[in-house]
Amino acid sequence: MVDRSRQAKGKGTRTAGPAPTDTNGSSSQKTETAERVTSFDIFELCICRARNLIKLHQAAHGRQGKPEPYASDAHRAAIVLAVSALDAFVRDFVINRTRDLLARKEQTLPTALSVQIRKFIKDEDLLEAARKDDLLERVEKAFRADFERRSFQGTRNIEEQIKVVGYNDIFHEVALAARVNEDELRTKLDGFTRRRHAIAHHGDYDLTQRPPKESVVTKKDAQECIRLACLVAKHIHRIGKR
Repeated sequence: MVDRSRQAKGKGTRTAGPAPTDTNGSSSQKTETAERVTSFDIFELCICRARNLIKLHQAAHGRQGKPEPYASDAHRAAIVLAVSALDAFVRDFVINRTRDLLARKEQTLPTALSVQIRKFIKDEDLLEAARKDDLLERVEKAFRADFERRSFQGTRNIEEQIKVVGYNDIFHEVALAARVNEDELRTKLDGFTRRRHAIAHHGDYDLTQRPPKESVVTKKDAQECIRLACLVAKHIHRIGKR
């Protein structure tokens, strides 16, 4: 879970000038409220990088009239980064949601979440966590360790893990909120996930041909992948705030 303060201008916790003196002669210090950096904030920062890759290709096009063939790798990199940014967002969303549910002591945990926690933390560890009052930290550590070995790319993987924290049909909810066709949403996201794997794992070449033939990638492909990742992350983030 990400839970730290921004130190950028206008945000975070900082002292605003010298400590003023009140009418009784005592000093008080004005401090702005710390603003939490959310997993969606981090997702947007990563997406900015993906968009920058498209701009790099455009800059090369402007200088040369027609960019070198290798410049198309900027579009491939944008696809890889956008899919990876959504992966990272879902990981943190699940962990943050898990912490929120555990903190609501009056609320019953989703059955799937209880089962998963018991897989990660043995009964004797649960007792020790209760004694030391550090259950949240132990659960988060266990989840992060497990998530390091798993992928959150593709609709099935995303849907299965978000279901654990209480959202039984997240892509249906996203499609309704975004007013898009659910089947088309799933098909497109899975298509870009497969394209990401093709780029990362075998250079975006068709290995069934001899010699291997490079697949065509366009600016439109990269832009659509970024748009789709943003749509899914934005609506999952909004659904999670309800």
